[in-house]
Amino acid sequence: MKKLASLLTVLTLAFVSVQSAQAYEPWGIGIYNGTIEAMDYATPNATLGSKSGEATCKTILGIVNWGDCSIKSAMKNGRISRVTAADWEKHFVLIYGEKTLRVYGN
Repeated sequence: MKKLASLLTVLTLAFVSVQSAQAYEPWGIGIYNGTIEAMDYATPNATLGSKSGEATCKTILGIVNWGDCSIKSAMKNGRISRVTAADWEKHFVLIYGEKTLRVYGN
């Protein structure tokens, strides 16, 4: 029982440290995070456009990360040649998270 308590303490501290270190890209500290955030990218006076494309990255505790969530990948997936706006959708449950970039354009 003592070993289990020690292991849980170490994992909790590692989890909080890793999440805090990613302050520029918050996946969220805690049990659940499900947010959609603006990416601060928009062309002046632009509408969203008629098309949208997505690209997703995944993480386990912020330690193991994989995927391609670049603008270029989202444009390719949505067959978009000109991006007018973009936003992030983030989901994090316990130890697993997904971050999806959604771009809009024509």
